[in-house]
Amino acid sequence: MSARPFAQLRVGEVAGWSHVLTDEEVDAFAALSGDDNPLHLDDDFARRQGFRGRVVHGMLLGAFLSRVLGTILPGPGVLWLSQTIRWSQAAYVQDRIEIGVEIKHLSPALRTMVLATTIHNHRKELLLSGEAKVMMLGQQASVPWSETVAVVTGGSRGIGAAIVRALAEKGARVVVNYRQDAEAADAVVAAIKSAGGDGLAVRADMASADGADALADAALDAFGRVDIVVNNASPPIVRKPFEELRWEDVDAYASIYLRGAFTLAQRVLPGMKERAFGRFIHVLTSAMWGTPPPGTSGYVAGKSAAWGLARGMAVELAPYGVTVNAVSPSAVMTDQWDGASDARRRALAMAVPARRLAGADEVASTVLFLAGSEAGYITGANLPVAGGEVM
Repeated sequence: MSARPFAQLRVGEVAGWSHVLTDEEVDAFAALSGDDNPLHLDDDFARRQGFRGRVVHGMLLGAFLSRVLGTILPGPGVLWLSQTIRWSQAAYVQDRIEIGVEIKHLSPALRTMVLATTIHNHRKELLLSGEAKVMMLGQQASVPWSETVAVVTGGSRGIGAAIVRALAEKGARVVVNYRQDAEAADAVVAAIKSAGGDGLAVRADMASADGADALADAALDAFGRVDIVVNNASPPIVRKPFEELRWEDVDAYASIYLRGAFTLAQRVLPGMKERAFGRFIHVLTSAMWGTPPPGTSGYVAGKSAAWGLARGMAVELAPYGVTVNAVSPSAVMTDQWDGASDARRRALAMAVPARRLAGADEVASTVLFLAGSEAGYITGANLPVAGGEVM
C-alpha cells in the first residue's frame, strides 16, 4: 500500500472489493465485541425469527468498509470522520459481499472528502448504504534519487555546473540549461554520462517566457517528469551607480529571476502535485541580508523579488508536498570574478568571519540537501552559505 496524493483524487472515482463472509469471522467478531446475541450465533434462533440463518453483525460489514477506505480508496493516511448507515436487509454467512465507494465531493483546502458507500450481496441486493466523510492526513512522499529529474538553469558553468554534478552523483537525471555556451554545457553532460549518469543540455533563454516554456518542454519530452528545479541562471552582474541605472538594466535581472522562474514553475508544477513531491530552490545572494554593496541596486532588487515569489509559492504549495527554498551564497570565486584583482579577492575573504570565500561545491551541497527527501519539512527557508558574513 502507498498513500495517494490528494491532488490525484477525483470526484466520480470509484473503487470496490469483494469478500465471502465466514462463520469464523462472525464468531471472532462476537468474541471481540462482546455482542453474542443469538441472532448472530444460533441458526435455529435466527430462523425462528424469520431469517434464513444466523445474521452477520452489521458492524462487521462496517469493519470491512473500513478496510476499503483505509487501503483502497482513499487509502493509507485516511481519517474516518463520520458515517451514515442504513441497513436494508440482512447479510448471511457464505454471502459474497461487494463493497463500493465513490467520491462525491472534495475539499482541497481541508483535505476532506465525502464518499457514497454501498454494500451488495452476490444476488445484487443492497445490504448497506450511506455516506462517509473522511480526511487525508498530511504525509511526506519520498522519491529515490534514481527516479528524480532535475532542471538546473544556468547549469553550464560555475555554481550551476557544481550543482549539476552534485545532483548527478546522487543519481538524478539532470537537464543542464544554458543560454550561449553550448560547448561548456555539452562538457558537463558528457562528464555526467561518463560517470554512468544521464543528462541533457538544453539551450533556452530564461529571460523570456518562451525560453522557459521551451526548457520545460525539453525536460518533459526527454524524461516525462520534473521533480527538482534549481533557479540559478543570471545575466552578467554589472555594477552601476543608481543614477546611471536604466530600467532595462533592472528588467534584465527581473526577467530571469522572476519571469523565467515563474513560467518554468507553472509548467512543471502539475506533475509535482500529482506525485506529492517537488523541490524549487532559488540561488540568491547574501547581499539581500545586510547592507548591499554599492552599485548593485538592480541585482539585489531582482534577487529580493525572487525571494518574495519563493515565499508566496512556499505557502501555497506546502500542502501538496512541494517545498520552495533558497540558498544565498556570499562571493564565490567563479569565472564572474576573473577580472577581480588579488587585492580585491583578499579583501572579500578578510571581510568574512570564516576568513575565506565559499566554494561552488559548498553551495551545491546545500542545494543538494534541500532537494532531497530529508528536507521535506523545510520550506520557505533561505540558507546563507556565507561563512558568517550574515547571520
